[in-house]
Amino acid sequence: MKNAIIIVAAGSGKRFGINIGSSVPKQFLDLNGKPVFLWSVETFASIKSFKQIIVVVPNDMVKSLSLKYKTDFICVAGGNERFDSVKNGLALVNDNIDFTAVHDAVRPLVSKEDILSILKKAVKTKAAVAVEKVKDTVKLVSGDERILKTLNRSVLRNAQTPQIFETKLIKKAYSKRAPKNITDDSQLVENLKVKVYGVETKFPNFKITTKQDFKLAAAVVSVR
Repeated sequence: MKNAIIIVAAGSGKRFGINIGSSVPKQFLDLNGKPVFLWSVETFASIKSFKQIIVVVPNDMVKSLSLKYKTDFICVAGGNERFDSVKNGLALVNDNIDFTAVHDAVRPLVSKEDILSILKKAVKTKAAVAVEKVKDTVKLVSGDERILKTLNRSVLRNAQTPQIFETKLIKKAYSKRAPKNITDDSQLVENLKVKVYGVETKFPNFKITTKQDFKLAAAVVSVR
């Protein structure tokens, strides 16, 4: 079996704010000795079945990163939106690739064990994504912040990445025009009336969105 991974690292990191005194996007900041995105690259590279590693980066960084990491992975320019970036990455996926994973570069803590669990489920079902149990009580609210309903958190999950799909399936999902209000890849596959399965992650896999997240990620990798 041959697999590919598309690591999405083209975002501007607006919610992160000022990047610790730097204009560098958070996915390229140094996290305990190497850039944030490289942690995920190395984790996927440690799994032999992943034959292609494609990193989607800002257009002005394609050349410099390609020169710096000549054989580690392929760089491709991102688009205006995440949809466009993933689509650009998919264009480089070889025809002989069985399954393709999509992963956020700002989830550097993803573990090999969790990746293999999600991949195993995807092989059985064609589509599987990383999920995490919702820990807090969740409320449905109106536009004026009035609580309408308390949702049953036992059936709620936070979607994460990687999200892994049969290659021909994810390519079909991305062959259509980008629909509105799409926030992850599995929604596109769900729109094809294909069942997508969730696999609970066993290790920390949070997304670095704030400076506090960055500090927590640094603490986690320092004790691994």
